[in-house]
Amino acid sequence: MTTQLVDDSDVSIQSQVEKLELSISNLLDSHKKLSSENKAFKESNSRLMQERSELQLTNDKVRAQVEAMVERLKALDNAS
Repeated sequence: MTTQLVDDSDVSIQSQVEKLELSISNLLDSHKKLSSENKAFKESNSRLMQERSELQLTNDKVRAQVEAMVERLKALDNAS
């Protein structure tokens, strides 16, 4: 009877170890996937921030040009 208990205990421990190994494997897979997604999001965010910066510069240039045109039109109107 003692031998049977030891064998059952070994099987139970082996089963728990296999479950833990599977859990660890799943966690590692999830970590790799999340790391990859995080890297892609960071790269995308970086590109979007660069594009936003370029658009802001373009917007500022256009605003300055429009303001200059308005000032010239006002000057022409006041001159006449």
